[in-house]
Amino acid sequence: MAVILKPGDDNDLVRLLQARLNRDYALYSNLVVDGAYGPATTAVVKEFQRRSGLQADGIAGPQTLGRLGLIFDQPAPLPSNLPFFYNAAGTWSTPFQGPQFDVGWRLEQMGRVRNQPVGYPASGFLYPNPLLSYNESVALGVAELVRLILMNAGKFYLCGYSQGAEVVVRTLRLMLPGQPLAHRAGDLLDVVTFGSPCRVPGPTLLGNDPVGAGISHVFTPTEFRSRTYDFVLDGDMYPTATDDTLLYLGYEALTALELDLPFALKIITLIQSNEFLDLQNLANTPETFAKVVKTAVVVGDFLVRNPHIHYQDWAAFDGLPAVDRAVQILAAAPVAAVSA
Repeated sequence: MAVILKPGDDNDLVRLLQARLNRDYALYSNLVVDGAYGPATTAVVKEFQRRSGLQADGIAGPQTLGRLGLIFDQPAPLPSNLPFFYNAAGTWSTPFQGPQFDVGWRLEQMGRVRNQPVGYPASGFLYPNPLLSYNESVALGVAELVRLILMNAGKFYLCGYSQGAEVVVRTLRLMLPGQPLAHRAGDLLDVVTFGSPCRVPGPTLLGNDPVGAGISHVFTPTEFRSRTYDFVLDGDMYPTATDDTLLYLGYEALTALELDLPFALKIITLIQSNEFLDLQNLANTPETFAKVVKTAVVVGDFLVRNPHIHYQDWAAFDGLPAVDRAVQILAAAPVAAVSA
């Protein structure tokens, strides 16, 4: 029998619901974890449903619980011929958050894939582990994704958001000839990224031509670009870093560190320091000053608008949000290609 949690309930399952909402959606959930499904819990559930494109009725049924990664009912076994949809979350997210998970979850509901989040720290810049750098977190994500790919035979998709996109691209590098995953390159169906720091410069498969390129300068290998859909919103500095800024050099310097501030704030301080200019062998010239100013403008606009968090709700891709467009593209794949 399907588990449905609703206003008036008072039990241990409600406690699990409250705790999950607090952990994953602290921006608007600060519930007392007492098991009582009162007005506060109802309001938070409604807000979660609204943001997730679910019916916002405040009742946590199988779809709402499943979208939260709370499975209380024995699911029907998925057909073993469905491809896996491996997806890696962005910085500070749990495996069940973000546009990459939304795409996999929706495709799984359509009977197209087996949705498999990648469990890794998604850490960096103080939270959730101040002793773990971004680079270390990415490396752990790659190791886990490699393990999953090697463990499961058959076709698969790769999808990543932000830091998770770098996990995906660095895993693609391990599918090149002579690398440990080279024998699995033929099983890769498509790649989807959102706000990727590894985006290749130039037009995307979606038809748009964003400025700049991924801030990491670690780009998707040529061999996989014909099947990689990079979703890029204007003003998202991670996939649109330009050469007239110091974003790349700042990124390179900061991702190796355990930081006390989020990246976008820390870089403003960093690029203005003499120590940074000396470290990067940058002369204190008008050209360097212009790059510092341009970087500050780009980061300032990013902090005000923050397009990086709007891949689920800004209708910028053929009139659809990125998540909806990605689902549309992958769901249109021939059945034979999906089930091969």
